[in-house]
Amino acid sequence: METKIVKCRECDCEKIVNVHLKVFNGFFLTLLGKQFLRSYYKAVIAHSLGIVYCAVDEDNNFVGFAVGTKSANGFHKKLMKRNFCAFLLQGVCILFKNPYFIFRLIKNLDKKSDYSDDGMYAELLSIGVLPSYAGEGIGKLLINAFEGAIRKNGIERVSLTTDYYNNISVIEFYKKRGYEIFYDFYAFPQRRMYRLIKRLN
Repeated sequence: METKIVKCRECDCEKIVNVHLKVFNGFFLTLLGKQFLRSYYKAVIAHSLGIVYCAVDEDNNFVGFAVGTKSANGFHKKLMKRNFCAFLLQGVCILFKNPYFIFRLIKNLDKKSDYSDDGMYAELLSIGVLPSYAGEGIGKLLINAFEGAIRKNGIERVSLTTDYYNNISVIEFYKKRGYEIFYDFYAFPQRRMYRLIKRLN
């Protein structure tokens, strides 16, 4: 089955959200709700530092996405400032739903660690492929497209974060793509994670 990788537009935001909900069931961002996800992905697509690709099958079905930024350093804070009204509205909604979620979201904005990290690299923030399309190489195609865009911008390194525990197959997938463990850290409250990094040739 032939899959095309194309740049996402703002009008594709709803499709990204639908895939996210199916791929990341139970994850923190998913718990923030569909409206928050819609605001988040729309903001990244519209931002000058945002890089977003989608995977479309031969029947034009949206089957996956890769979302990232050309510069990880302070990106989410820049995103929040630029889209203050949209995120404020979502914040109020989340506050009524579960106030703890707001606290957790703020604590995890930059995924800081004790390790010396200047954030001077591009970052793959989220990548998802529908489970029914697993094993067809779509994740690899999405990463290749994302890294290709990074290279065109003259950026030498790209990074991502992933879970530390019970995640061997995912970590091995990234290692085969040339990623190495940079360091591990704890996201709030106690989610142990790896930051992986790759130097682009």
